[in-house]
Amino acid sequence: MQQPEPQSFDRVLSSMCTEPHPAAREAAERFLATNPGDPATYEAVASLEERAVELLATLADHPTPTDAAGYVTSGGTEANVQAVRSARNRHDATDVNVVVPESGHFSFHKAAELLGVELRTVPVDADHRTRTDAAAAAVDASTALVV
Repeated sequence: MQQPEPQSFDRVLSSMCTEPHPAAREAAERFLATNPGDPATYEAVASLEERAVELLATLADHPTPTDAAGYVTSGGTEANVQAVRSARNRHDATDVNVVVPESGHFSFHKAAELLGVELRTVPVDADHRTRTDAAAAAVDASTALVV
């Protein structure tokens, strides 16, 4: 059996599995000593981020999208860790828990461990949907987040 040719990443600027594009490498080296997420350094980036949060709030039917809080992350793991952190910090209980389907991303396990939060996993049905009866049974007064 002949092995397929490897996928071409000529147009990918950066990937965990490839060498970065020369332009991406040059940009990273040029700005290595600065934080592009610092709104005081890059006002245009901060403005774009505010607009992205507002648009996502609109999409989620937030009652006042211009008052929505959030930020753009580098990826899903950071987003999930920050979601757990935010939920934990906004909850009144000291022994916070998070309810996640067994199909939830591994980063919720990481977040729970890092943040000292109890992780409660619940089963999914044959269609890979969270079993709402199990989720409801797992929720209590200390639940800060249901994924």
